[in-house]
Amino acid sequence: VDVSDYLDAINWVQDTEDVLVVNKKKPLGGEYIPPDLVMLDTSDTLGHKEIQLDARAASALKAMILCMRAEGIRDVFVTSAYRSYAYQKNLFQWYIQKEMEADRSLTKAQAQQKVLTYSAAPGTSEHQSGLCVDFMTTTMRDLDETFEQTAAFSWLEENACQFGFILRYPKGKENVTGYKYEPWHYRYVGRELAMAVRQSGLPLEVYLATQSSQIG
Repeated sequence: VDVSDYLDAINWVQDTEDVLVVNKKKPLGGEYIPPDLVMLDTSDTLGHKEIQLDARAASALKAMILCMRAEGIRDVFVTSAYRSYAYQKNLFQWYIQKEMEADRSLTKAQAQQKVLTYSAAPGTSEHQSGLCVDFMTTTMRDLDETFEQTAAFSWLEENACQFGFILRYPKGKENVTGYKYEPWHYRYVGRELAMAVRQSGLPLEVYLATQSSQIG
């Protein structure tokens, strides 16, 4: 596959101190909107949904999907990428309501604490950055750990860093990232940083902290 048109995005290099980290301790403001959003090709999205992503990330993503398709993996699609603050607020409240309906003994505060293990409160979602994507295969009914059993996941685990993407919420790192393992969630950081993070075996925020301490 000729990915020469996408190399600038794949090889994007940023200083570690400039990397945008979004988590429970580093929220984005309610007014934050990524400056350069583009619409993904609907041929790459689940159900041909209209999904937006940062333009540079979208270019690197396109190259990655083209290569996956060329290697016979054609049943995986993007199901989510950029989400606005308002969208995340509604989603978060919906999850709380769902938990309270499933267990009538839960208070709203208890339900919220449960939801916070797998969904971000508005302003703290990495999706608001426009730099991450969720993948899903056509055989999956929901985003869950069954993605780990797919050929798509095996391919991404081996190759995503070559296109500038990292597995954002690794298994066994919940105490650092604040979220359960998400084999479907990939964050764009550029190839150089992606390969370094993967080699380190550390979550993004920990890797960046180690680099800052070395510089300091």
